Amino acid sequence: MKKFQQLAQHTIDSAQDVILWVDSSGKIHYINKAVENVFGYKPEKIIGKKAYHLNPGEDEKFWENRWNILKEKKHLLFEKLQMRIDGSLIPVEVAQNFIEFEGQEFSCSFIRDISERKANETKIKESESYYRSLHDNISDLIFILDVSSDNRFRFAGLNPAEEKVIGKKSAEVKGKYLEEIFPSEITKKISKNYIKCCSRGEIIDYDEDVELGDGLKHFYTRLIPVKNQQGKVSRIIGITQDVTEQRKAELKIKNALQEVKRLKSQLEDENVYLQEEIKLLNNFDEIITQSPKMKKVLKMVEQVSNTDSTVLILGETGTGKELIARAVHNISKRAKRPLVKVNCASLHSELIESELFGHEKGAFTGAYEKKIGRFELADGGSIFLDEIGELPIDLQAKILRVLQEGEFERLGNPKTIKVDVRILAATNRNLIKEIEKGNFREDLYFRLNIFPLNLPPLNERKEDIPILVHQFINKYSNKIGRTISNIPSRTMELLINYQWPGNIRELENIIERAMIISQGNKLQMGDWFQQSKPSVSDEIMSLEEMERKHIRKALDKTNWHVSGPNGAASLLEINAQTLVSRMKKLGISKS
Repeated sequence: MKKFQQLAQHTIDSAQDVILWVDSSGKIHYINKAVENVFGYKPEKIIGKKAYHLNPGEDEKFWENRWNILKEKKHLLFEKLQMRIDGSLIPVEVAQNFIEFEGQEFSCSFIRDISERKANETKIKESESYYRSLHDNISDLIFILDVSSDNRFRFAGLNPAEEKVIGKKSAEVKGKYLEEIFPSEITKKISKNYIKCCSRGEIIDYDEDVELGDGLKHFYTRLIPVKNQQGKVSRIIGITQDVTEQRKAELKIKNALQEVKRLKSQLEDENVYLQEEIKLLNNFDEIITQSPKMKKVLKMVEQVSNTDSTVLILGETGTGKELIARAVHNISKRAKRPLVKVNCASLHSELIESELFGHEKGAFTGAYEKKIGRFELADGGSIFLDEIGELPIDLQAKILRVLQEGEFERLGNPKTIKVDVRILAATNRNLIKEIEKGNFREDLYFRLNIFPLNLPPLNERKEDIPILVHQFINKYSNKIGRTISNIPSRTMELLINYQWPGNIRELENIIERAMIISQGNKLQMGDWFQQSKPSVSDEIMSLEEMERKHIRKALDKTNWHVSGPNGAASLLEINAQTLVSRMKKLGISKS
């Protein structure tokens, strides 16, 4: 007996519903553990309290009225809102029972949280309202047919749109067979599709042309079978759309496409001869040159562009390496895919791997979200690695792997990613010397150096200086708001004879400055001639020494301000971080 008492107590304690025993005064004598999960109260904290004190709006008089009803009915089932310990209200269902025990009167109540049920009921009501609104307001024609045992079809309902077409209300046709509503020839025509839908038990789609009073109409109908418990089709839902205007539009588009195809073919025939006459410079509208050396480079660009070979572009700073890289990409078979550019010198050494190969969220401190690397962005296209000589040695092996295998891993993810990327690289460094110093991998150099393009400095293509001057004048005329039509011959002579250590970029900056200070339509150079007089010394500086001197000159001019709109980086037209990196490498400091 004791065992069953323990089982009964365990059952009560494990129940999900709240079980509550109170006497006629409303005093709580017992409540099971479920009260903590449902209402948040500890059972021992509320035993001995009045039940009506646990809910707002209930008092002793309310309890007496409820008790008298319970005593008369013996059993009550009702819903109400019950307050939780945090003050929130939840809907509950209460099954209250009147019990007499040893001369005392008690109420045993089973209280169930019905929040989820109420929420579902609300959703069902909203859903019913939504679908009723949809049914009543949809422009498609909807009808429902009941299927009789002899495969005859009678109406079970219509939506308002169908009512307008038939000219009868849903209540008027409900229960009537097709032949009672439509002429026999129409009934016979449409019934074959209904019979097919019933026999196959599958959705049937069909088109039909119907001659109505306002002309020929084209309708598209879908029949949806509904099966009973025996698996037999007992009802068909039909959805019909008037697609007359759509069919007319499709015919117009078809005719227009045929006309476009005809004109395209004609245009291709007319321009075949032009394709055969394309000259070297037509592919390079951003590159202006009369220089034999530069034309030789452009010829090599044409030769290599339609291959997937790696191209290494060599040349001094400001010679137009990026323009050449863009030209290689633009006339290649990858031109419709992106050319992604990366300046290896401007990226912080700790971030460059993430920039190139991407990272997962949480891969390192500050990686708050997943990032796609530049190689993934360039998939199917080309990537231009400018200043590749600045790339950290540990990353060079990963670049080599992409070159050889076409694969890499994102930071924080061991999964290998395959890409199809053509690499175009550029540097103003002597990579052979960098290899000797241990700063550049020899195997990477040989992989990059398959097809090198050596860009001549501006002082070796002096015949291009006059046309470049005119190009930059035209470029900055609108920007500055000044028209220059007179370039003194002495000015042009000095421009041609200057050595241009900063190459085309320096020439562009000088012309922009000259246009700012010029008055009228004459190009005036100001004190630039005095500042730029060539040295009488025959001593030839190394490129590194020349770069060091050039950077110092810019720093002196800006009072050693590196960044900002008036800083040396802005004057040199490079990134401030790149300038700091170059200063460290060249040992440039203010002291």
